Amino acid sequence: MRDWRLISSPGLPGAANMELDLKLFHDFERGRIPSTLRIYSWQPRCVSHGYAQKLEEEIDVQRAAKLGYDVVGRPTGGGIVFHNEAEVTYSLVTALDNPLLPKGLVPSYKKISEAIVHGLVRKVGIKASVKAVRAPKPARDTLCFSYPAEYEIVVEERKLVGSAQKRGQRALLQQGSIFVRQPEESAFSVLKKPFAAHHAVSLEELLGRPVSFNELKEALVTGFREGLGVKLQAG
Repeated sequence: MRDWRLISSPGLPGAANMELDLKLFHDFERGRIPSTLRIYSWQPRCVSHGYAQKLEEEIDVQRAAKLGYDVVGRPTGGGIVFHNEAEVTYSLVTALDNPLLPKGLVPSYKKISEAIVHGLVRKVGIKASVKAVRAPKPARDTLCFSYPAEYEIVVEERKLVGSAQKRGQRALLQQGSIFVRQPEESAFSVLKKPFAAHHAVSLEELLGRPVSFNELKEALVTGFREGLGVKLQAG
């Protein structure tokens, strides 16, 4: 359970990213692959929506295309996320009964968040933490980054990483977006419904400089190696 595969795939289109994550989930369910951590980015930029959201009710696809955004559905839940080309995203698939994680969705989510915080603090030098109490939910919560949910990663109460989980018979898939750069204001014009404020802070705001894919990849790898005690092998 400690030997995990590491996949790095920067710069893929949104549909390819979601198809690959879902394939990893199904392959693990069928016993074909080991636990896997994938770290990736988006090219071109993309708007994604949670599996419970209805595309036709949430996003103006034609408007998104005019602004240069792909549109894709995620296999996990949560709200709408604007993935620009600076963002770094992780996904992991592992067993529901992996002894490295506590049992249950919320406890496992918390443990994974703690590992990511460890890597961000060690390698990026920001004062991130895991928010223990859910913030008041906005009446309009279309956006993933409108408020931090329980055990999500924040800096000074502002959301930095948004994650969600899908659980099967023997596997879990967790996807998470590290907020590197604020979206352009025009991006919000693709939303069909009123929405709460984008209450998030980006790494570039915190650090006052650009943040590279490789820098965040190293932070995530460090977090999982030291925070969860896994051995990651590229493959």
